[in-house]
Amino acid sequence: MDRMNLNIVGHAETRWTGAAVAKVDNNVFIFSGGSTHERGVGILFDESIEKSLKSWCPVSDRVVVAKFAGKPLDMGIVQVYAPTSTAEEEEIEQFYEDLDKAMKCLKSQDIKIVMGDFNAKVGSERVENIFGPWGIGEENERGERLIEWCKENGFMISNTWYQNHPRRQWTWMSPGDRTRNKIDFILVQDRFRNAIKTSKSMPGADCDSDHVPVMCKLQVKLKKIRKPKAHSKFQVELLKSDQEIKEQYSIDIKNKFALLDSITEAETIWANIKDSINEVMETRIPKKAKKEHKKWMNKEILELMEERRKSKSDQVKYKMLNKEVKKKCNEAKEKWINEQCQEIEQNQHLDSKYMHSKIKEVSGKQSCTSTNCIKSKDGTVLMDKEDVLNRWSEYIGELFKDNRGERPAIKKNTDGPPILKAEVEAAIRKMKRGKATGPDGIPIEIILALEKMGIGMTTKLLNAIYDSGAIPEDLAKSVFIALPKIPGATECELHKTISLMSHITKVLLMLKMRKSLRPEIAKTQFGFVPDKETRNAIFTLSMLMERCIEVQKDLYICFIDYSKAFDKVKHEKLFEMLNQLDIDGKDLRVLRNLYWDQTAAVRVGGELSEYTNIKRGVRQGCVMSPDLFNLYSEVVLRNLDGSEGLKANGEHLNNLRYADDTSLLAGSEEDLQRLLNIVVEESEKLGLSLNVKKD
Repeated sequence: MDRMNLNIVGHAETRWTGAAVAKVDNNVFIFSGGSTHERGVGILFDESIEKSLKSWCPVSDRVVVAKFAGKPLDMGIVQVYAPTSTAEEEEIEQFYEDLDKAMKCLKSQDIKIVMGDFNAKVGSERVENIFGPWGIGEENERGERLIEWCKENGFMISNTWYQNHPRRQWTWMSPGDRTRNKIDFILVQDRFRNAIKTSKSMPGADCDSDHVPVMCKLQVKLKKIRKPKAHSKFQVELLKSDQEIKEQYSIDIKNKFALLDSITEAETIWANIKDSINEVMETRIPKKAKKEHKKWMNKEILELMEERRKSKSDQVKYKMLNKEVKKKCNEAKEKWINEQCQEIEQNQHLDSKYMHSKIKEVSGKQSCTSTNCIKSKDGTVLMDKEDVLNRWSEYIGELFKDNRGERPAIKKNTDGPPILKAEVEAAIRKMKRGKATGPDGIPIEIILALEKMGIGMTTKLLNAIYDSGAIPEDLAKSVFIALPKIPGATECELHKTISLMSHITKVLLMLKMRKSLRPEIAKTQFGFVPDKETRNAIFTLSMLMERCIEVQKDLYICFIDYSKAFDKVKHEKLFEMLNQLDIDGKDLRVLRNLYWDQTAAVRVGGELSEYTNIKRGVRQGCVMSPDLFNLYSEVVLRNLDGSEGLKANGEHLNNLRYADDTSLLAGSEEDLQRLLNIVVEESEKLGLSLNVKKD
């Protein structure tokens, strides 16, 4: 790219699986592939172009589209890899359907460019404003189909409109160089043809392919997208290892906390704590520097590759140099991998996060990367930031929408004992380190590093919340991170949302109520229960099956999966259950206000959607949510007590559960159906529905 002075390069037939974004030296590669190492397309661009990338969409393993911010118009680039001439007609039609989908991802005013391997011969005769006079050979059926599509969509084939040397006309040569033809094209909308300065083939490129790159120079202006300021990542581990930084940090915080002694209102205390900590972090704690990754490519190999490129006319020398380049590449890569493995071993006990990132880098494993585009309710692909954020806000609002009434009254005494410093300290020390921060951006390590002073101020804040029941607005907020379940997911439903909340909120919820809830959980529940795991449930079911085989007794099992069970818990019914338990009134009031005041936003590309009220479901990321859901589901399964089932060790058994995953057990098909009918009926009363679509 650097040698040929190119900013954007399209790739066809990458043979990569999945869809993701990969860093390649100082360039970015977005790619879209299938489940097998066939076909695949990608777009490679440099860091200067990356700053203008708005979003991208993997349409299929033959089509990928990227949108860039421009002045005054945005630019959309579509990279394609069309089926070969031997492909079935259905495959050709599917390709053009995918191409039409890519066009719909872009707005009518956008500058549209379609490029790639079309496997089509368009001939050498000019066709209106679509095809110029500088083609090669004769038109075939695939070429006729391409020209028809260009005519329908207002495109011109740029590399047929410029007179170049014959060696800069052809784009593909057959094995043995018996035939040369033009089957790779760059299509530009006809209304933007004046932006094209030149378009030609570049046979001097060293690509190790039977195709040569096609270049098109366009005069367009791209606009750098201003990314929102994200929470900075600080080297909080220095508070433990660097005594000087810790002392400076503690002194500054102590001076700021001294001003809070007379404040008693929870909202004001929290606002001052947050501002004080964030201000001192900015001035006293160094930010994490981006670690540079050493690559295996070296100067010797690059010089050999350049010599190989210049030797294309001498096939004997070219093959010899090509063999030498591959040998040197293998040696350099093996050496680099060994160095990375040594670094991984060194970081095994020092920095586990960095260790895992290095493992991913060495293995080449790609995670499902968000494309920052999403489909609207009517199936239209949205690629602009505001449209995407609005769609996520709409989806979250609908997902957690409910006809929830007013806050239920607390029927218990709210004069409970205060929260002790020892309780707060124990709760903070139990929390895992290195976890993502919530909307406030404060890591738990920051509070812990303040020792007595931090514990004392946190205790004061939590008691102010506990005594008044008032939850500071920040502490009731959550931020959802949408992670695609499958590569290239463009539907909201195909994303799992990870909730981030303030660590202070987690500490508050760790202190109370959990012990009061767990005695209510049945023995058949194995999910999120101390001393019980998935393997315990599997072992119990296995032993039951073996016993039934021994005594020659029938066993019928129905495996139930609820549809978004945790997100459909009705708050009013949940608090009806909680009001009946032996729970302190203060605990119940705090939990009620937290649920009735909670809001959430979705973070996409570093930006937040509007905050939306959450009117149903247990809080994601909350330490109490598993227990609250288990309590909620107990109402459904309690109605099975004494119903059909089996006897094991003198006890009646008709279900085994792990959180919302339930197995109903019966001795006959009729009994199992009756159990299922009860579960369906009782579940509907609580707003839960079975996921009958899931395989």
